[in-house]
Amino acid sequence: MLDFHPFVVGFAVALLSVSVLFDILAVTTDRPHLQTVGWWNLFLGFLVALFAVITGLYAKNSAIFTEGVESLLPYHQYLGIATAVIFTVLFVWRSSMDRRIRQKWRILYLTVAIIGTITLLTTGFIGGQLVFEHGANVQEVKELQQRIEHLESSTISRDSSVTDQN
Repeated sequence: MLDFHPFVVGFAVALLSVSVLFDILAVTTDRPHLQTVGWWNLFLGFLVALFAVITGLYAKNSAIFTEGVESLLPYHQYLGIATAVIFTVLFVWRSSMDRRIRQKWRILYLTVAIIGTITLLTTGFIGGQLVFEHGANVQEVKELQQRIEHLESSTISRDSSVTDQN
C-alpha cells in the first residue's frame, strides 16, 4: 500500500514554517502585505497538516514495531497531533481577525506560532529518527523483518519437533 505520509509531511513543515517566518517579517518590518503571504501559507499548511496527521495515523497501522520505533512513535504521534491543534487554533484565530494579526494580539499570536513551529520541527526530527535510524515503514526493513520472523518460526517448530521425538 502506498504511504503518502512522507510526501505530505514535507509540505506541511515548509508551509507552516514559512507562514510563521512571513508573519514575523510582517510585524518586524512593518510590511502588512507580508501578513497576507503568511496567512495563505498558514491556510495551505493547515490543510496539509491535517492530511499529514491522517496519513501518519494510517501509516502507523503498517509500521514495524522494533524497539526504537515502539519508544519513539508515541512522541512523534502526540507531537504531530499537538502541532496540528496549535496551527488549527492559529488558523481559526487568524481567520477571525480578517487574516491580519491585530496589534494587541501580536506578541501572544507570534509566541504561539513560534511554539507551534518548535513542536513542528521536533515532530519532524523524531519522524526522521524513526525512518533513518530505526527503518520505520521502509520496505526493505519490512521484508527483512518478515524473513527473520519466518526463520524464527521455522526454528521454533523444528526445535519443538526434535523435543517431541525425544
